[in-house]
Amino acid sequence: MKKEDALKMDDNDQLSHLKKEFLYGDDNDEKKIYFCGNSLGLQHKSLKNKINEHLEQWKKFAVENHFNGDYPWMDIQDKIKEKLKLFLGCSENEIAIMNSLSVNLHLMMVSFYSPSKTKNKILIEENAFSSDRYVVNSQLKHHGFNESSLLTVYPEEDHSIDEDKIISKIITNKESLSLVLLPGIQYYNGQVLNIPKISKVCKDNDITIGLDLAHMVGNVKIDLKSYDVDFATWCSYKYLNSGPGGVSGIYVNSRHINNDIVRFEGWWGNKLSSRFEMLKKYDPEQSAEAWVLSNPPVVLLDIHLASLEVFCNAGLDKIFHKSKLLSDFLYDGLNSIDNYSHFFDIITPVGSARRGSQISLFFKKSSEIFFYEISKKFVIDYRKPDVVRVAPVPLYNSFYEVYLFVKEIDRLVKSSS
Repeated sequence: MKKEDALKMDDNDQLSHLKKEFLYGDDNDEKKIYFCGNSLGLQHKSLKNKINEHLEQWKKFAVENHFNGDYPWMDIQDKIKEKLKLFLGCSENEIAIMNSLSVNLHLMMVSFYSPSKTKNKILIEENAFSSDRYVVNSQLKHHGFNESSLLTVYPEEDHSIDEDKIISKIITNKESLSLVLLPGIQYYNGQVLNIPKISKVCKDNDITIGLDLAHMVGNVKIDLKSYDVDFATWCSYKYLNSGPGGVSGIYVNSRHINNDIVRFEGWWGNKLSSRFEMLKKYDPEQSAEAWVLSNPPVVLLDIHLASLEVFCNAGLDKIFHKSKLLSDFLYDGLNSIDNYSHFFDIITPVGSARRGSQISLFFKKSSEIFFYEISKKFVIDYRKPDVVRVAPVPLYNSFYEVYLFVKEIDRLVKSSS
């Protein structure tokens, strides 16, 4: 890996101007290089003014600002959906903005996990993110089952997930399997799963499939229409840069949007035309909005919208293209380090189409020492056991920063040899 190559790629980067739009660290101090957008995205510089404007609107107009003024609060959800559909590859009708990821997983399982005595099992990957496993286990318990109804697919020796083994387990258990819940991208190794391939098998065997898109949305292109899954949810504070605890959303396949489906209901999912008539009988929106329970937090909505506008103004295709270039540059650079395999394995798939921005390094020894040393100059993520996750994000990371990271890993390998 050569410094001049990194600088040349930065010179040709049409998105390099976006870096100055994101805030990180104190300008008076030497800042670490931030490669942790897969855990929490950086703050866009417009947010302070946006928040202050809402405080001013609240002060001046109070409740009237829901529908009146220069920027009615009721309009923000529709503005978000208009843009978010481009990230998800679906219609606005199939999206609702609400709650947080785990809450939304529970609400989706109310509608899409309908176990019987003989058909009650749920399939997840063995290394599922803890919150997903907690949701699934508690849902099983709520319905009178236990972990014997939980099916898992173990990773391979190289930490990858074999989609054929998922399919095999679905077919083997098709008579007892009720729900398949998978990530779009596996959080630990950064692998993009072949969802269309798995979804087809679920459809062929009348098995519901849902997705956790937390590490996928804003990271790679998503096409929920072609995936043909039943539901999905995500968070907005990682690649979408919408703030810690930022508002989540749901996708409900249009074939399920009807009045008969079982769901928990609240007044904000009632049709807007009759919402404030305070009806005794629920009159649901004929869209994913029917799952919305409460008035969503306006400030969080507008923080979310501000980030989506950055993406859309820059162009999603350009952003995802740069992400692939950054990921390839990092992957190739790490592979160029002499004797790196004595110290760590790259457990993220080699093919660009099978990964997003994240590259995961599995350290064979001294992982905590390596992490401590790397963390002096870079903000990265450590996951037990022994994995360092590095995510150069196209909106605010450069090829030169990737070069510096690889050079630091090279230095640490040489000094440990």
